[in-house]
Amino acid sequence: MTSLDEIKNLLDGTLDPETLEENPELYEMAESIYGRRALEHMGVEAPERPTESIVQPNGDAKHEVQMPTMPMLPPEPKVDVPKYRSWRLFILTFIVTSIILTNVFLGFGSFLPICDSPDSQTICEDKLILSEIADYQSPNSWTQTMDFAIFDIAILVTLSLVMLFSLRKK
Repeated sequence: MTSLDEIKNLLDGTLDPETLEENPELYEMAESIYGRRALEHMGVEAPERPTESIVQPNGDAKHEVQMPTMPMLPPEPKVDVPKYRSWRLFILTFIVTSIILTNVFLGFGSFLPICDSPDSQTICEDKLILSEIADYQSPNSWTQTMDFAIFDIAILVTLSLVMLFSLRKK
């Protein structure tokens, strides 16, 4: 440690240059106070400084190993990936939602000739029940328009959520 008298002499400017060369702590103080050029002008040479190292314990051994410090590298800059929307999924769900809503409000039978013949028992101008779509020729597969079934509502809600999900940027 540096004594208070040496620090006082350093601040007064009366400290011996050899003392500065021998004591790295005093030299650092003088360098921060007066500057390196002023010290070089006075003929004071910088003392040798030990390499920066970290002292780490070596397991259960009784001696310590000095590890050199690794310089901290700056973090790599983040590359901004352009965000995009899934327009294909949006268009697909929009088309399917539109078809289902058309079936609910107008009925498929009003514009698609899906019935076999005009004298059939199936009334084709009504709404096709989506859960009975495999047996579309049966009279039980058709119902009044504007008649919302739980299955229709579940499909519409699911498709609407998928459509909204596809609009978010990835």
